[in-house]
Amino acid sequence: MEEKGILQLVEISRAMALQGVCPWTNLQSVESMLQYIAGECQELADAVQENKASLEIASEAGDVLTLVLTLCFLLEREGKLKAEEVFVEALAKLRRRSPHVFDPHNQISLEQAEEYWARIKQQEKIS
Repeated sequence: MEEKGILQLVEISRAMALQGVCPWTNLQSVESMLQYIAGECQELADAVQENKASLEIASEAGDVLTLVLTLCFLLEREGKLKAEEVFVEALAKLRRRSPHVFDPHNQISLEQAEEYWARIKQQEKIS
């Protein structure tokens, strides 16, 4: 796997949404992109459930990933937030709910992981 691939995908998604390099993306809004994401998620689910070839599944997963990244930059374009806030919050939430994944020496059971995740999620809803 090319490690820089994800960075290139982020930069292309940024350019599409914020720099006007794609006429189709220029016409999209957060709301329209959400509809496309839902459709692509269904196509990905179908490909997995129908046991399609790995290249087809990767293609559908790539579509979902690209659209979600582009959505983050559309949120920025529309002044709702900075895309970086999404990335930072995703990591912060993962650190809160699944801290064991950041420490290779902290091995926990599935039950412990699920219990911890549910407890933290409930606390987040209360506060």
